[in-house]
Amino acid sequence: MSGELPSAVAIDLGAESCRISLLTWENRKPIISLVHRFSNAPIAQNNSLHWPLDHICSELETALRQCASTATRPIASIGVDGWAVDYVRLKEDGTPLALPHCYRDPRTEAAEAEVEKRISREELFTLSGVQPLRINTLYQLVADNLAGIPSHAPWINLPEYILMRLGGKRIAEFTNATHTGLVDAKTPSWNKEILTPCGLDAAAAPVIEHTSAKIGRLSGPLSEASAFKNTALIAPCCHDTASAVAGIPLHGDDWAYISSGTWSLVGMLLDHSICTPQAFHAGFTNFGAAGNGVCFHKNVNGMWLLRQCLDHLSPGHSILELIAAAERLPAPRHLLDVDDPDLLLHGEMASRINAQRIRKGLS
Repeated sequence: MSGELPSAVAIDLGAESCRISLLTWENRKPIISLVHRFSNAPIAQNNSLHWPLDHICSELETALRQCASTATRPIASIGVDGWAVDYVRLKEDGTPLALPHCYRDPRTEAAEAEVEKRISREELFTLSGVQPLRINTLYQLVADNLAGIPSHAPWINLPEYILMRLGGKRIAEFTNATHTGLVDAKTPSWNKEILTPCGLDAAAAPVIEHTSAKIGRLSGPLSEASAFKNTALIAPCCHDTASAVAGIPLHGDDWAYISSGTWSLVGMLLDHSICTPQAFHAGFTNFGAAGNGVCFHKNVNGMWLLRQCLDHLSPGHSILELIAAAERLPAPRHLLDVDDPDLLLHGEMASRINAQRIRKGLS
């Protein structure tokens, strides 16, 4: 094996689809193959939105077995990234307390109001650098408290949960931890000035680990495959946007990025957070980046609106068909406020958009 470059597996958890890719080498040139892809979406259960965790884990196991059978040499590592803010609450034995909630569940409306009684939105931004949105882990954990879930129940974000399930330690990778809205804007540590007034138990949070930390080795039945005999579990930028920005082959400070997906993100890579009142009022946010940098960007409610309209108006048809139908209509004279909190919610999107137009006197 001397001189041979190692194979690796990348798991990308998306809020609409998940992908598992295998990195191999040919003549010292990298080849990335998409091994498996499957749809993902929240499910309604007991008047709440949850992620189908068992389905996700089952599909990932299938994909990893495909990787093991495809690889021609041992697989050195597995890394996982995914969407941010959602998490799994755990029992004492490390198994899930319940299905994880989806960040679009309306339960956070009451939690947002509760947090604002205790700490202002601008103070939250100053302390964490994170734009206060009710989808943030902060509000979800407060919603757990309001629902009677003990604040000391351990929790772990979804990408790190997958790594833990595969055999790793319970950790919070730095870039993903910052998305909780609970990390100090100046130091990579949980901010007790936010946790304490919001009634959250710091001991329930995982230890924050630096990006690229090795957090264990693959164990369990999957490790019996010859390709997985000595496979390390790595915490890359566990937040998918941080991973995407880290992969941009550019240097210097004269470039910006646009990441377009369920959310669209427009910003720059900086070496420090900007927590000024101007940044707060403009709706910018500061999230961790590879190498302890900062992704300073603005969140825009992106392809989510198209997907939800498609599901609402014409299930079974493609986005291209929806766009073609829209092109046959006159251009709108007024812009849609995509940051309307009502448009963050799940279901009946066309009706939500029309309701906004009616409120503005446009229909």
